[in-house]
Amino acid sequence: MEKLIIKKFVLGIMSTNCYLIENNNHSILIDPGDKAELLINYLTQNNLQLTAILLTHGHFDHIGAIDELVEKYNCPVYIHQDDYEMIYNDQLNLSNYYGELKIKSKVTAVDKNIDIGDFHFEFLHLPGHTIGSCFIILKNYHVIFSGDVLFKNGIGRFDFPTSSSTDTRNSIKKIKEIKDDYEIYPGHGELTTLIQEKLNNPYLQ
Repeated sequence: MEKLIIKKFVLGIMSTNCYLIENNNHSILIDPGDKAELLINYLTQNNLQLTAILLTHGHFDHIGAIDELVEKYNCPVYIHQDDYEMIYNDQLNLSNYYGELKIKSKVTAVDKNIDIGDFHFEFLHLPGHTIGSCFIILKNYHVIFSGDVLFKNGIGRFDFPTSSSTDTRNSIKKIKEIKDDYEIYPGHGELTTLIQEKLNNPYLQ
């Protein structure tokens, strides 16, 4: 199996992690929340074509660069179906607190799994932070993009519109049931692993 190349960008006022997955001169972005010009410059300098954009959830700091990237690359954008409405609603995506964000791009709502090139992505629905928040999992590579569901030694807030403390508790149970170890690429903060979080994260005890 070809080694996966993942580059991390920290973007915007919320210091949100955006990840670029590279494979055979094609690339997929996870949660491009801001600084589209920076991302485009990197792609151009490295002769990469943007194949798709995947979103762990619909908050503004994870979606802010979509329009400029889609205009440049005409690539599809995917989000779990339960967060679809957030893309176009500035109160639900919280952009109304920080300035106008009006997404115009077409976004595709997905349920569970999608295939992009050689990649098989699983959207594991873990509501709580938002109604449609997800792990995006690459099982073959033992990689999870956890968005704001799970951080190193923490979890995402559940006091926003569409958040739920009950859903969060149920999602934590699902996370604890995941077998094997995975590298965790969270929406904010440092990288970690699932085993480390099961051992050290107080919310997973």
